[in-house]
Amino acid sequence: MTPPDRTRALAAARDRVTEPEVRRARTRYGLRAGLTALYPGGPDAAARLPFLLAAADRTAALLPGFRLLVTGDGPLRAAVGGHGPHVVCAGGVGEAGDGLAGPVREDRALLGAVAEVLLAPGAVGGLAAESFALRTPLVVTDRTGHGPGFGCLEDGRNVVVAPDDPAAYGSAVAELLTRPRKLACLRRACRAAAQRYTVEGRTARTAHGVEDLVHGIP
Repeated sequence: MTPPDRTRALAAARDRVTEPEVRRARTRYGLRAGLTALYPGGPDAAARLPFLLAAADRTAALLPGFRLLVTGDGPLRAAVGGHGPHVVCAGGVGEAGDGLAGPVREDRALLGAVAEVLLAPGAVGGLAAESFALRTPLVVTDRTGHGPGFGCLEDGRNVVVAPDDPAAYGSAVAELLTRPRKLACLRRACRAAAQRYTVEGRTARTAHGVEDLVHGIP
């Protein structure tokens, strides 16, 4: 399955998620509506895990009932398993950019529907397209090295860019979760961006940019 097909398939899976499924998932993981963030992994998941957990501690201290849902198996699951009741491991449901076939894709779509925000304290990579497909906005840091996917994001419109500091990042997540109107606006923008910024479109823009550079067009 090509990247564009994966993005479209994930968006279609998200559209199929029902409210009863969301309620059952919240019951299964002990989540409360409006107080859930999802960490779907990423290219530098292991390196940024201490940052993520420290940020989650800060959010939980500011926002009682907050839960961070973490996907992943093996070392990642072991690392977060005993951190605290506000960090919940959902097991392995694929990484951004994986094939995401069949049940894995459906599970990832469900977790995206359960969460209010996606956390990406490391490189954004393919999480930008995934955020759009799931209609779940990202909270990223202002560090460099995000990769090409970051170019599709607009701070305050379809993403929140927070300082690259665990306490400040965790505080930004808490503030966003207490602003449902802003969250709703971000979700709508993600849905709209899914129509505009697809993997195909990003590839085409990159190709045109290279062509312009070759021909000396500014």
